[in-house]
This record gives sequence, structure tokens and C-alpha cells, in this order.
Amino acid sequence: MTTTRLVLPIAALGLLALAGCGSSSSDSADKTPSPATTTATSPAPAQTTNSAPTQDATADATADLKKAVKAYSDAFLTGDTTAYDMLSKRCRARTDKNEFIGGLMAAKSTYGSALDFKSFSADISGSMARVTYTYDVPAINQDAEPWVREGGVWHEDDC
Repeated sequence: MTTTRLVLPIAALGLLALAGCGSSSSDSADKTPSPATTTATSPAPAQTTNSAPTQDATADATADLKKAVKAYSDAFLTGDTTAYDMLSKRCRARTDKNEFIGGLMAAKSTYGSALDFKSFSADISGSMARVTYTYDVPAINQDAEPWVREGGVWHEDDC
């Protein structure tokens, strides 16, 4: 199933070059770095190395990501042009700002207000994530939408 950017029923609106903004396996699937390995030169009996993130770090990353997704969603649905700045660098380079703003204005005329998530889940791997979130309006639900952390900030990366 191909997910579309939160742009409403695009076909009905006759909008945007956003339709060309689906991720492919070559765009994002192979960007996760392989885990680093370390070799201890002397035993350290009281210390253990855990390469997996702690539950607190994972919860913090998920909370930060959810906050970014909500901010993007709110901006998009209300026609706030700052949504464009919430796109990843890669997506801003591939997406014409004027066309994107046209999509924002269509979303604003259709929805006009922010909508609460009905559900939210995220699969985070380093600086990349796949986010699934739903609304009471199924047409704008997102499934495995790509997000990327750039400069410590999460950005929508579905282009």
C-alpha cells in the first residue's frame, strides 16, 4: 500500500506534484547505519555495554517524534505555511514550495482545523522512523510515513 502525504484525497482536489512523493526502498530503507562493535582491551567487571537504547531514551524519542508529527499535521490541516519548513531537506529540495502551499490551502478549505490523532505508533531506528497515525477521517490516515531526524529535529520525509 502506498501512503500519500497528508494531502487529502488528492485525486479529488486535482493537486500537486506531491503524488510523486512516495518513498521507495532505495530512498530510505538502506540508510540505517550498521551497528558499531567495540572490543574491550581489559575486563571491566562492574560495567556492561548496552548498544540498545534505554526505555527512557526510546520513550523520549517517541514523544519528540509524536510532537513533531502533530505539529506538521496541525500546520498542514490548517494551511499554515510553516508545514513546508517541517519537511526534510531532501523533500524541500524535491517539492516546489508554491505547489505544496496549494495543497495546504486545499487542506485548510477542506478541514480548516487541526484534528486529534485517533491512534499513533512509531518504529524508530536511529535517525529514521516510520510513523502510522489515524484520524476520525480515514482519507488522511498515514501508514508507515517516513520521518528523519536532522540536526536533532524530526522532519517529515515522504517525498
